[in-house]
Amino acid sequence: MASIRPRIVQVEYAVRGEIVRRAQEIAEDLEKGHGEHPFDKVVWCNIGNPQILGQKPITYFRQVLCLCEYPELLKHPEVTALFPADVIKRAEQFLAEIPGGLGAYSDSAGAAVCRRQIAAAIERRDGVPCDMSELYLTDGASPGVHYLMEMLIRDSSDAWLVPIPQYPLYSATLTLYGGQLVPYELDEAAGWGLNTAALQQQLAAARTRGLCVRGLVVINPGNPTGQCLSLENQEEIVKFCVQHGLVLIADEVYQANIYAPNRSFHSFKKIAHQLRAPCPLVSLHSTSKGFVGECGRRGGYMEVLNFPREIHEQILKLASINLCPNVSGQICCTLMMTPPEEGDPSHELVR
Repeated sequence: MASIRPRIVQVEYAVRGEIVRRAQEIAEDLEKGHGEHPFDKVVWCNIGNPQILGQKPITYFRQVLCLCEYPELLKHPEVTALFPADVIKRAEQFLAEIPGGLGAYSDSAGAAVCRRQIAAAIERRDGVPCDMSELYLTDGASPGVHYLMEMLIRDSSDAWLVPIPQYPLYSATLTLYGGQLVPYELDEAAGWGLNTAALQQQLAAARTRGLCVRGLVVINPGNPTGQCLSLENQEEIVKFCVQHGLVLIADEVYQANIYAPNRSFHSFKKIAHQLRAPCPLVSLHSTSKGFVGECGRRGGYMEVLNFPREIHEQILKLASINLCPNVSGQICCTLMMTPPEEGDPSHELVR
């Protein structure tokens, strides 16, 4: 242990946490017949991994991926009996526009056909133009966070405002790259919203300690809290970031999961555009969460807005070190953003 980098040892990635540790103890008790519990099994609901709990994969996604993985099926005489017409059409389009198919490297930022279709979907969602050159496909949302933290944490005085409760990816990557965590408490009484007065206090206290706060992380819809922020709260957050020169990381991977009454998802990109706020903004999305749950595919994207072109060149350089995101995940991410439309043969399969 003494021979490896100390920051690796210092990282705490307690995504499972105390609840799951306790559940493991109880599960062992039940297996051994020890302890007195008013139940005979533990139901595991942790870390947003729905297919390990038995969630059925979305048929449309798996059918398109099947044909892309094994294109010889497209020549099978029974292909039209086995697969709906829209599935065949999508698979043929991907194969025609991804040189070498799924087994070849794609562009480091992601295959052009995938970025183009995802950009169009973002534009439809927000009513705001999306430039595919500002879009980077990633192996889930996590690599995007790593790229940003690796690039924006220069030394131990750089810090980020991160919500508490949080998804521990953020605290872990801050420790890994030598940055400082500046926690801000979500307001449970206000539906787990962000209190900008409390944000201001935390920012001022961090600066008093000599820290350079580079940005603010917002998880919306919330993880693990499940809230969906109000439009007013989102506007306050964007204005706060502009006022203090902060980069806003908008973790929006649960945008399909809205449980709060009278709330709808609105991207921070849409809010910033409506306010005409020149806020440096990074929006994250993933196939692992929401209604998709294709965690093992490792598909996702980050849209990077209001960053200088030379910074984009550095992000692309980081992506190039990893050669490319996995192509199966890229296709799955594209399908998540462009599901069958009403009237398509597969539409009923993804309702």
